Amino acid sequence: MTTPTYLRVGRGVYPVYGDALRGWSPRADDLHGPNADAAQAFRYASLDELFFALVNLWVTATSYTGTASGPRSH
Repeated sequence: MTTPTYLRVGRGVYPVYGDALRGWSPRADDLHGPNADAAQAFRYASLDELFFALVNLWVTATSYTGTASGPRSH
C-alpha cells in the first residue's frame, strides 16, 4: 500500500494517494487493487488538481451549511 500524502482543506486534513507517474486519488484503491486500470479515469493528473477539487467540494458544502466564514471587513 502507498503511503498517503496529507492535504489540509478548510478544517479537515485528507489523505491522498499517488505520484506524478500514476496520478493522484483520495482512494488508495484507485492506484492498487483489482480495479486500478478501470479507475484510471478517476485519477487526477497532479496534486494541485486534486487539491483544488477538494477545495471546490469544501466550499460548496460549507456554502450550503453556512459554516464558512464570510469576507472580513477591516
